[in-house]
Amino acid sequence: MVDFVNGASGGRRRGGRVLVVDDEPGTLQALQGVLSQGGYQVTCLDSLEGAHRALAEGGFELVLTDLYLGAADLGYEIAETARRQCPQVPVILLTGRPSFGSACEALRSQVSEILVKPMEPEALLSVCRNTIQAAALEHSTRLLEGQNRVLATVVPRMIEAKDPTTSGHSERVVGYAEKLACLCKVGEEDRESLRLAALLHDIGKVGIPEEILCKQGPLDAREREIINTHPGMGYEILAPLDSSERVRDWVYQHHERWDGQGYPQGLCGEEVALPGRILVLAEVYDALAEARSYKSAWPVDKIVGFFRKEAGSHFDPDIAQIVADGLERQGKAFFSEQPGMLF
Repeated sequence: MVDFVNGASGGRRRGGRVLVVDDEPGTLQALQGVLSQGGYQVTCLDSLEGAHRALAEGGFELVLTDLYLGAADLGYEIAETARRQCPQVPVILLTGRPSFGSACEALRSQVSEILVKPMEPEALLSVCRNTIQAAALEHSTRLLEGQNRVLATVVPRMIEAKDPTTSGHSERVVGYAEKLACLCKVGEEDRESLRLAALLHDIGKVGIPEEILCKQGPLDAREREIINTHPGMGYEILAPLDSSERVRDWVYQHHERWDGQGYPQGLCGEEVALPGRILVLAEVYDALAEARSYKSAWPVDKIVGFFRKEAGSHFDPDIAQIVADGLERQGKAFFSEQPGMLF
């Protein structure tokens, strides 16, 4: 029995490996023909037991299985084996006898799609293509999230190992920057990059000698010149982030000033993008609000006065005004709602 309507089969674009499971020889033959014509490498099996073994050997990008296999087996049971693969293999369930109960059970088993036979070959190929692409994107996203978690936990601790007096600094700056970015209506994509830049802004300090980072009291001219190199060092360290140029830029610019008197480039005004200007202020706020090896934490009223005085010189005047007003109204609670975590 052939369960697919005759029609266009799509081009011969090369695809991945697909495991097809069905106990009807005619259906297997029809599916193999459609998928092969669509450019996929197809392995056909007629039992759930054989499908488990084949899938466990690896190499498949998709499983296409009938719901009912023989007298007792149900095709969605292959989903458990598919989930254990690395990367996880998506499963498409085919059935000519759909029922509410079987559909719910299949969804609980994390089947990607449920398709009702018969269907057009081109429609089947489209679903297969989209399912494989979605699974690949999800896998890439999980990998990226894992890498970002490493950055979120390891990098700040690496910096703090160089200068224990700044413990928690990067995580706090993430929270301050996120709060200000929301108030300034920065879009989500830029906020995500800003969170990463805030987390990594001091990464260049790994190249600064500990005796300078941890010095009690003010730095002399030579020491100041050395520590002022850390934004440039951070920019170079982050060179592999070639898809996140904004992150590198904002790390490089986090000691610039609105009046152009900052470093390392002497940029002024809107030559630094809004998220970068937010990072400048968030970083300074933490430096003022927390105790350092060379100073005590400033009280709120002194910080408010500083931001009002430096609005339009050190800082973007609008952002400085937002912070000064917020601190005046709420004290340090202005920032306390932000957890300071990237993920």
